[in-house]
Amino acid sequence: MKTAWTGNHRMIHIAVLLKPYLDLILNGQKTIECRLTRQARPPFEKIEPGERLYLKQSAGPYRATAVADHVLCEGGLTPKRIRQIVRDYNEWICGPPEWFRERAQYCRFITLIWLRDVQPVDTGPRIRPLQGAAWMMLEDDPAWRCDRSHEQSFTISITAGNLKHGTLYTTGLMDRFPEACQGGRTRAEAGRMLTLLLHDGPRVETDIVAPRKLFRTRCWKSWFAKHDAREGDHVIFTPIGERAYQVGLIRGR
Repeated sequence: MKTAWTGNHRMIHIAVLLKPYLDLILNGQKTIECRLTRQARPPFEKIEPGERLYLKQSAGPYRATAVADHVLCEGGLTPKRIRQIVRDYNEWICGPPEWFRERAQYCRFITLIWLRDVQPVDTGPRIRPLQGAAWMMLEDDPAWRCDRSHEQSFTISITAGNLKHGTLYTTGLMDRFPEACQGGRTRAEAGRMLTLLLHDGPRVETDIVAPRKLFRTRCWKSWFAKHDAREGDHVIFTPIGERAYQVGLIRGR
């Protein structure tokens, strides 16, 4: 098997799954997503480690988000080779043997995606109707990560002090975060953890220091530098779960 294609742009992937498989992913039993196809269509050689997936229930809502930890692709499959792959990987794929037997007769391409950082969500990228498609790709650019049209999104302006000290204040926005996640001044007084999925990484677990109205994490300085953030830019937060947020950057005017 070979590793995935390497392109010039990072992508966001929307994968449609049946409810039983989503349940297995969310409970940690299924850790490899498998796509076995007749033609070399996405995600075959179109997904890279580190890219984000949104897992959507067939004819239903978004249920989870995850990151591709490792990707293997192979073409020119034979029924014998598919049986070998099932033998080696189905403990983590959790696919029905009869499904593999049927598709082995005509499928010649396989993509295996190891999943990490699985998080339950109830929202995701706004997309056109999939009309039966089981996979969709979006370029990971400001059209998604800076989606100000999402009704629950909100922004925090970046100041010169934020850039210098690696802080981000929540002044005036405390009601946007669960009260249970607002802790005291010391780590011993920390509240429950929020999950922040920062664009292009990292994933951060933090609470909010309520007396100072700022995030306890000091990840911001390196993240600002990585994206060349400037005074007047904005950090945008989009809720994707009870205590989880997609975080992106909006350029100031």
